[in-house]
Amino acid sequence: MELSVKVLLVDDEPEILEILKEFLVLKKHTVTTASNGKQALDLVLADNDFDIAFSDIKMPEMDGLTFFEKVRGKNFNLPVVLISGQGDLESSIDALKLGALDFILKPICLKTLEEAIQKIDTALAAELEPVGAQQLVVDLQLTLSCESQLQHIRKIISYFNKQTEHICAKFGMDGHKVAICLQECLTNAIIHGNFAVDSDLKEKDWTAFDSLIKKREDAPNYRNKKVTILFQHTPKLMRFTVTDEGNGFDPADLPDPANPESWLKLSGRGILFIRSYMDEVRWNDCGNVIAMTKYLA
Repeated sequence: MELSVKVLLVDDEPEILEILKEFLVLKKHTVTTASNGKQALDLVLADNDFDIAFSDIKMPEMDGLTFFEKVRGKNFNLPVVLISGQGDLESSIDALKLGALDFILKPICLKTLEEAIQKIDTALAAELEPVGAQQLVVDLQLTLSCESQLQHIRKIISYFNKQTEHICAKFGMDGHKVAICLQECLTNAIIHGNFAVDSDLKEKDWTAFDSLIKKREDAPNYRNKKVTILFQHTPKLMRFTVTDEGNGFDPADLPDPANPESWLKLSGRGILFIRSYMDEVRWNDCGNVIAMTKYLA
């Protein structure tokens, strides 16, 4: 069951605000709007209860980048997604490296907006699970395995949130981003690995992309393929290793996160996000095993 996410929308164009607000309200989310960064910052300062903020970059009084920097400077745990024109692409990538959750390119695709909301929704759902003796663990290795069902992802994220919440708090890591990195790995393992759905189809026809995923999720020969997650926590690192039973790919073909043009595509954004946040990301030669690491010391 999806949660109602509290969204702050920031844009100086009333028409865009209205379209985005109507879409999100239709999805049962709570939406507050602001016409510039200063107004948005005042709302955050008055009531820092938002789950996520979407902010245009170019606005009067205070632009989106300044708004993001102010929020970050006050140590608010508010995920910010920037809305960027192609002329602001490099600034958006820099903001991503500094802690912005993501950015969306104009013209805004509502499906992309929905994907960003779903990511934070999964992370928030995971936070509802209580943390117990996990905070006493200093060295841990555990393995989970599941069939290729997208509905399992939230349960897995929720489980691992209990293992990582105290680590994130202790070492100043963003728990939302850790959860989203794992979510992206699991999604890729199921859709592109075990279901063998080509990412190029997402660029050409999003409806056909979604339809093929549903078809293969219902087919036993695809659904019964396993995804295995190995979690390791030592005093020096936290690592997730995700393995699928697909044919793999050549990791050398992956887009370079340092190249701004890599961020223009709808597909591959998850891997770019992982590589921009994790300290180390490696694949096996076949490409069906990914290990992502955050170093703690």
